[in-house]
Amino acid sequence: MFERKVDNSKPGKVKKNELKIVDKKQKKLKWKEGVSGEKIWMGALTAEPNAKSNAQHHEQSDTVHYILSGEAMFFYGEGYKNSVQLNEGDFIYIPPYQPYMYQNKSGSETLHIITTMAPSYQVIYVDPSETVVNPEATNVQEEISVVKASDLDNSTDQTMNMPRRTAVQAPNLWIGRVTGEPAKDSGEHHHGEAETAGFIICGTTELLYDKGYKSYVDFYPGDFLRVPAYLPHIERNPSKTEPIEFLTARNPRNIVVNLD
Repeated sequence: MFERKVDNSKPGKVKKNELKIVDKKQKKLKWKEGVSGEKIWMGALTAEPNAKSNAQHHEQSDTVHYILSGEAMFFYGEGYKNSVQLNEGDFIYIPPYQPYMYQNKSGSETLHIITTMAPSYQVIYVDPSETVVNPEATNVQEEISVVKASDLDNSTDQTMNMPRRTAVQAPNLWIGRVTGEPAKDSGEHHHGEAETAGFIICGTTELLYDKGYKSYVDFYPGDFLRVPAYLPHIERNPSKTEPIEFLTARNPRNIVVNLD
């Protein structure tokens, strides 16, 4: 149902100025697609000052929002009476069929969010009084949860020089932040059956692949990337002085197979 034609022979790249608008139904809110793979989607969501969304859910997709910049309020639960504030660097996990709303708290600054969905992009708008039922009865025990920037888990540091810090491990989605030391690389590895999407927060990242790792793609801040399952690759920071940082997400989980 969710199969999409993609090139699995090399990494995918979408530049920050090439994002495709996929939803602008709500005034002052806009969804843009970064990368869309066979079983993962990552894109950008912007909300103008004071903008508030309609009630919505994402059907069977596990969803994580990452606050790139700005301050957001999320409303959920019965009557949308539960609320939580998120700031730059925070994550919020939205399970399948969980309705919620969000609002830009600022009256002067645009809210920028990077959103990941697995297996696909789905946004269903509902009336606030409507009861949303999960027809597949999956993840019925899952609840909306927040991970603050200061609470990321270091236990998934699996490759040298590129520590991964876990934010969320949902049934079909893992996401975290990766940092790369100056002039260092990750070493050869692949991610098994997991398909990977990513977003460059800061610095220039080189992703090497193909025989002898002689082919590579450069990624700059604001770019999105996709790494196919089982594709051997190396992430490298070409700068001698500046670190790199990026979001990385996988479906179904954070698989790392080191090859060297």
